[in-house]
Amino acid sequence: MNVIAYMFLIFTTMKEYSMRIRKFRQLQDFSQEFMAMKMGITMSAYSKIERGKTELTLFRLSQIASVLEVDIIDFLRESTVGNVAETATPDYGFVTRGEFAEQAAAVHQLQLKLSEILSKLPQ
Repeated sequence: MNVIAYMFLIFTTMKEYSMRIRKFRQLQDFSQEFMAMKMGITMSAYSKIERGKTELTLFRLSQIASVLEVDIIDFLRESTVGNVAETATPDYGFVTRGEFAEQAAAVHQLQLKLSEILSKLPQ
């Protein structure tokens, strides 16, 4: 195990490195869903990493660094990510298939109503 990476995991709180990971992800404009998919884990598992709710192994840290195309050592340097805004960008979120179908049906109904209104207007 790399001594620097080991010291990082010992002396850096989970919250600190999880925030750095989030900042790097936001710099790349990657979603949590994308990160989870590339790492072969669930979205929930990845979210727990970024929230500092799960222990981050050196293996996972190296996976994250690989997806983000950064060196593990970059997670150690506060200045590397210091230029990223502290506030999180709003998530686009995700919906279930059923919720999407409901919204698509609502849009279709609105299109039909608009067509009906337009057809009644004088030419």
